[in-house]
Amino acid sequence: MGVTSGSTEAKYSGLVEALCAIQDAVEQPKKDASNPMFKSKYVPLEAVEAAVLNAKKKVHAKVFINYELKDGVMWVIMEGYGDKREYQGAPVADNLGNRGTNAAQAEGSAETYAKRYSLSMAFMISSEVDDDGNSVQSKQNINQSQNKPKNQLNSTFGGVAKVFRKQNNLTEEAMYTAISQNFNTNINNFYAFNQLNDQNKQAVIDWLKRGAN
Repeated sequence: MGVTSGSTEAKYSGLVEALCAIQDAVEQPKKDASNPMFKSKYVPLEAVEAAVLNAKKKVHAKVFINYELKDGVMWVIMEGYGDKREYQGAPVADNLGNRGTNAAQAEGSAETYAKRYSLSMAFMISSEVDDDGNSVQSKQNINQSQNKPKNQLNSTFGGVAKVFRKQNNLTEEAMYTAISQNFNTNINNFYAFNQLNDQNKQAVIDWLKRGAN
């Protein structure tokens, strides 16, 4: 489902100028969808689309925005004013192992995540989960962290992740995409995993273990 255009056309020199106006007018949506895995909030796809649609109406930009899946990657397609722009977004994970859902549900969830993340990136919308104060606590302890021994969960993650990738024939990038989609957050590398608290790290590790069996 694409994001439809506004009813009144403003005078723009081209598509890029119209897209810049939309981006400037976007109001950050509220994080009102629950993530039961991390007990936190995130912005669902429909809220991201609504934020873009409202911005388009506000600046009277006649632009059509849609999605296209190409070779496992979700692209955001933007057309208007005699021009067309294609924005490469997030990959759609495949072969996700045991996710506790059937194939159709897993595929639908993966595509929804990719659309949400890709559209959010294109218009600089913060759609990721709110850590409910965990980041503040992390900043308070940042000076102490260098003196602490290496988190054992990080080592466990490395070993489990290797088995998970081998069992499901996934690249490291595809594995992180699968993790992100399952937990509705952006864990796109080891650094992002390391920013999680121990409880959330363990949840990711447990999920990887189930997917590797």
